[in-house]
Amino acid sequence: MSGGRASRVLPVLGCVLAVLALFGLARSLLAMTYLNLRFAEQVDPLSRAMSFYAFVDEGEMLSGALVLVAIATAALLTGIARSGVRLRARTAALFAVWCLALALCAIFPTDNSPRIETFAGLVHQIAGAALFAGLPLAGLCLARDLAARPEWEVTARTTRGLAIGGVAVALAYPIARLPDLLPWWHFPAVLDLRPVSGLVQRVLFGMEVLLLVVLAVRLLRISLAHRGTMPRAEPVSTR
Repeated sequence: MSGGRASRVLPVLGCVLAVLALFGLARSLLAMTYLNLRFAEQVDPLSRAMSFYAFVDEGEMLSGALVLVAIATAALLTGIARSGVRLRARTAALFAVWCLALALCAIFPTDNSPRIETFAGLVHQIAGAALFAGLPLAGLCLARDLAARPEWEVTARTTRGLAIGGVAVALAYPIARLPDLLPWWHFPAVLDLRPVSGLVQRVLFGMEVLLLVVLAVRLLRISLAHRGTMPRAEPVSTR
């Protein structure tokens, strides 16, 4: 592809990928919001993990939402790379872990019990841990990559802030579940945070999706700006 043609195609591709990412993220948020409201009596949004939506009547919506987020992430990262940001191997690897974890959580449901009882449940637990830790770490790496490009500097700072917040909330979740992780240890009632562990998980997921939305909006704005500055083709004279 020639330089002139590439300069015209890349901004359009960036717009398409950004819109695709935003659509997938919005659709997944709507699905998760619906599940939280529709099945609040069956799955307590304060104390129970989102994984248990797999066992409600419309549980397939959970898997669909996770797959959409994975697709949106892949589209977004491709668009950012095409916009001129040089992504380090570590950044790409961490985002790949996040996408793979989303897919595994969608394919392998958790066990509908307090303990891991099946292979699918084990895979889900491992993937879930990688899922919630992976994106904040990937965001920290990506922020460093973005900072090297002037048009991404502000977004890099926002990404770093959201990623640091995500790391903090990701650490809070296992702390809230310590009585389950250490069943032989007697925890005082005041230290038993399981009644709010589901809320912590939902806050973390929301922060992670927000991070992706911020990146997608910036990619769209940069791509539109580049389209607006493209030189117009000179009309071909017929004389």
